[in-house]
Amino acid sequence: MRMPVSALAALAALAVAGCSHPAQTTAATPAAAASTAHVATPWDGDLKALARARSVQSVIDRQAAQQRRQIDAESH
Repeated sequence: MRMPVSALAALAALAVAGCSHPAQTTAATPAAAASTAHVATPWDGDLKALARARSVQSVIDRQAAQQRRQIDAESH
């Protein structure tokens, strides 16, 4: 079984394109690049949601404490 020349050329082009690396920008120092790099994980969305929930809960706690102080001030 012989492959057509066009199919062989297309496969060769795909192989070369798949092995090439895109141009990368370099930072001034490698240490600076390493400190600012963020590695995405599957848990990033969950951690973000957890941080938001904690923030909302702290606002609710502050409002509840303020309301308790107002009630205590009115009742005494």
